[in-house]
Amino acid sequence: MGASVWSVRGRFDGDPEAALEAMKARAFAEGDYLWEEDEIGRPDTLEELYETESVQESGTHSVLDVHEFISATGEDDFGTIRPLTDAELLAAFGTEEPSVALFDELDKAGRLPYNRPRWSAHCALLYEDDVAVDLAIWGYSGD
Repeated sequence: MGASVWSVRGRFDGDPEAALEAMKARAFAEGDYLWEEDEIGRPDTLEELYETESVQESGTHSVLDVHEFISATGEDDFGTIRPLTDAELLAAFGTEEPSVALFDELDKAGRLPYNRPRWSAHCALLYEDDVAVDLAIWGYSGD
């Protein structure tokens, strides 16, 4: 099948880990991930999802494939999420404080930067009136 690009955003209340968990819970509950095991039905829990052989081999092509925040200068690895640097924010969005609307516009146009290795993601805070309101995570995963 190959890998897929994906993006998700959710409310940010100062805790990126909590925002990530909420995004994962929403993606799972809405079935917003690749599921190739239709004959057995979708799993009831994330734990069951991650135990499925096809998910272990091919991933979910979604936010469910990433799990660890690293620094902007950290080493990419399987499942890592790297924030954009100020220079990367300026290059991608024209500002260090991109708005929700600008993110959505660039996402819809397919113009978000995807320069991390497969099975990893970018993240950025999104702002309204100089206040970080959302966390956006977008990546490239799946086999």
